[in-house]
Amino acid sequence: MNLKDLEYVKAVAHYKHFRKAADACYVSQPTLSGQVKKLEQELGVTLFDRSTKQVTLTRQGERLLTQIKLVLEQTQILKELAATSSAPLQGRVKVGIIPTIAPYLLPTLLTSMKEAFADSQFTFVEMQTSTILAALDNGELDIAILADVPELKLYHTVNLYKEDFLVALSAQTPLAKRSKIALDELKACNLLMLSDGHCFKDQAQRFCFAAGVDVSNQYQGNSLETLLALVAMDDGVTFVPKLACIERPGIAYLPIFPSQQRSVVLASRKHYPHLAGVELLANWLSDHPSLHKQLTKALG
Repeated sequence: MNLKDLEYVKAVAHYKHFRKAADACYVSQPTLSGQVKKLEQELGVTLFDRSTKQVTLTRQGERLLTQIKLVLEQTQILKELAATSSAPLQGRVKVGIIPTIAPYLLPTLLTSMKEAFADSQFTFVEMQTSTILAALDNGELDIAILADVPELKLYHTVNLYKEDFLVALSAQTPLAKRSKIALDELKACNLLMLSDGHCFKDQAQRFCFAAGVDVSNQYQGNSLETLLALVAMDDGVTFVPKLACIERPGIAYLPIFPSQQRSVVLASRKHYPHLAGVELLANWLSDHPSLHKQLTKALG
């Protein structure tokens, strides 16, 4: 029995298919199938029911898979604890970032970030918050940039910045001539939101509900840009984080009172071996002049 065999079992259980599991593990299907069969013989149990088109775990397999995942997780923790926590970020660093931050933060900072951290090869993946946390847990991601949520108490986090929520509305509406807007005034508007699963929606809904403002079900999707396209057509209004308030034809942005904000953080596992590098990257990001300029710029 070896750890690689346990990884194979975990992959087959996830993909419910030997070939897909083999592809994910970068081995041939015969190699993976043979190692899983060898492990079953060593344990004296049948882990998978192979009699149907979709491979499924047996009852014994389900019970053992829980322990297999635990062994792999603890092994990863052991490896990370053995590494020096003072080491900088070097080599490949996989970064998860939520969709309401990625398109607006990365174009501003990516080039200078690569120059400042020349020994790091950053890979960025857009994910919703729940997916990011799961990927941090299983080691698929090293760090993440996301809005602060209660679940992050279980992770190492460093504050990056705070940004206001603003209301985006058609520049053709009478409200667009105002200098700001009260939350309860949005009761008369068609308020558009992203679909479930976006922490941005969860945060915005909380203060909407507190103000007695209903949310429209007209659009359920993942794109803030699509919401803004509907706003430009005067088909509703939506909330926008300050960093995303770039000039767009037909759209005006108004501050909200009482003001609403979100905190954006850099997160990693508490046992990640390069926490010193995480702190260094977070400080660099939060102090970057381009970020400060975007967050403090006046909106016309």
